[in-house]
Amino acid sequence: MSAAYASDHEHELAAEYLYPADADVLDIYERDGSLYVEVATVCPECSETLALTAPVESARETEVDLPIDDDYYD
Repeated sequence: MSAAYASDHEHELAAEYLYPADADVLDIYERDGSLYVEVATVCPECSETLALTAPVESARETEVDLPIDDDYYD
């Protein structure tokens, strides 16, 4: 993406065009006493990869089984 295009292009996102299969967690970190999650996804308008940062506002238990691969963390 050229600098001129990036400065003129706004990535307006709507949940109806974003899918979990098209996203990947980049980072989970703490800043100023708050927890943040950074996710990579594709802009549905221009197909550029975007990094989205979101504050964690709540946490609750869920019945989801994560496919965590132990080798990934070794």
